[in-house]
Amino acid sequence: MGNSSSFGPIVQADERYALRSRSEILSVLRALQKHGAMITLYFDPGREFLLTTILAVNPESDELILDLGADARANKLLIEARQVHAVGNQDRIRIEFVSNRAAQTTFEKRTAFSMGLPSVLTRLQRRDCYRLDIPKGGRVKALLQLSPAQPKELVEAELLDISCGGVAIIRYAEGEPLSVGTVYPACTINLPSIGTISAPLEICSVADVTLRSGTRSRRIGCRFVNLTGQMQTMIQRFINNVERERARLRW
Repeated sequence: MGNSSSFGPIVQADERYALRSRSEILSVLRALQKHGAMITLYFDPGREFLLTTILAVNPESDELILDLGADARANKLLIEARQVHAVGNQDRIRIEFVSNRAAQTTFEKRTAFSMGLPSVLTRLQRRDCYRLDIPKGGRVKALLQLSPAQPKELVEAELLDISCGGVAIIRYAEGEPLSVGTVYPACTINLPSIGTISAPLEICSVADVTLRSGTRSRRIGCRFVNLTGQMQTMIQRFINNVERERARLRW
């Protein structure tokens, strides 16, 4: 589906978050299946990826059944790959695991993929979710609703970084009370080449900063409130796109 020279936003495994208990691993995988969580598979090695979902978890045959991706070319390349890195999200916790090569199979009378169950699975808490710094020159704006009583009164802020858990923004807000716990009723962000996401934002941190121009402003760290799974997937796709482009330029 795209070209990259390294495994996209794969975080190095940390033993603090590694699960090795088979029962715990099966529990996480079944939860991903139950909620229809989107899984990104990176392969070849990292030059390609596709989005899929888990169709079945079969401990008896030591296999994981996954849906085909939307791109026929990527589906073919996945089968040829020697190793697959999988990344997903469960309740805003990043899930990662590595499996052996995928094979084509049939599930409920349709074509699917099968992969071996992982022996290790990593659960990274929300604070460890991959956070993408917005590229210089690729400015992304957020439109913030200050009051539900005035839904058309919006202010603009510039995104500094984004993850499936939240964003950091920068804006000058003289006279506006900005305190931890304050909630913007709505925040709308247009992710280039992906689409628009919208959700309430809760302020988690506020810091005064001085920009290179000498202008005083504020860096505001926020978390998304009740962000839908679909919008989390859009953010993940945006991160994938930016990381692939960065890797292409380095290559």
